Amino acid sequence: MRAYWIGTLLLASMPVWAVLPHGATPTELAMCQARDLQGHYCDGYRFIDRAYSAMGNKRDMKYYLEVAINSFDYELSHTKEDDIRRDIRRGEAHLGKARALKLMGRNAEAAAEFNKALRYKPDSQDIYQALVDYYQEAGNKQKALEMATEGLKRNPNSKGLKRRYTELGGKLPYPEAVDKAMPAEEVRAEIKPVVKLEAAPSSGVTTGQASDPTKLTAPIGPTPETESPTFGSPKNPYCRFCTD
Repeated sequence: MRAYWIGTLLLASMPVWAVLPHGATPTELAMCQARDLQGHYCDGYRFIDRAYSAMGNKRDMKYYLEVAINSFDYELSHTKEDDIRRDIRRGEAHLGKARALKLMGRNAEAAAEFNKALRYKPDSQDIYQALVDYYQEAGNKQKALEMATEGLKRNPNSKGLKRRYTELGGKLPYPEAVDKAMPAEEVRAEIKPVVKLEAAPSSGVTTGQASDPTKLTAPIGPTPETESPTFGSPKNPYCRFCTD
C-alpha cells in the first residue's frame, strides 16, 4: 500500500507537458516530403516549426532553435561547397540557420547566414526581404535600398520587395529585371553585416561546431502543449515564410 501511494505521488509530480520527442511526427514528415528535405535538413526545418509552436515558452523555444541550428551546422560540415548555381541544399541549410538565428534575436549572425544563402539561392525574394529589413533595422537605409533594388532585379514581380523599395524612397519605374541566365555574382552586390556579430548565448549548447543535434538534452519541467500544427492550417510552415 505504501508503495502504491509513493508511485501515485511520483506520477502526480511529473510534468503534464514536455518538449516533443526528437523523432518526426506524421505532419512533419509530410512537410519535409513536400519540400524535398531529408536527414538533418528536415530536422532543422521541423524544429524551427516547433519553435513557432512553442512561442510563449522561451525555454522550449530556445531549445528547439538550438537543435535546428545544430542540425544545419551538422549538414554544412558534412557536405562540400559545390557550384553555387547547383548546390541548392547548402543554400537551404544556410537559409534555415538564418531563420533560426533571427528567431533567437541574433540578427547580425542571421544576416551573415542570409548572405551565404544568397550565393546558392540568388533568386530568393525571401532572402532579399530579410536583408532589406535587417539593414533598415540596423539604421543603414542606403544599404537597405540597395538590397531592395538588387532583389527587384531578380524578382521584378515581388510585392514585398516593391513595397520595401517604395518605403525606402526608391524612384519609379522599378529597377529593370536582369537576365537570370547571368552568373549570380555578376548581378548582386556583396552583402556584409553592418554591425559586429554578437556573441553566442551561453546556453550550454555550442552552435556552429557541427555537433550531432540528437545529443542535445531537452529541458525538463512543465511546459505548454507544443503539438505540431495540423498540416495545411494557418500555422503551417509555408504561411510562416510568406513573402508579403
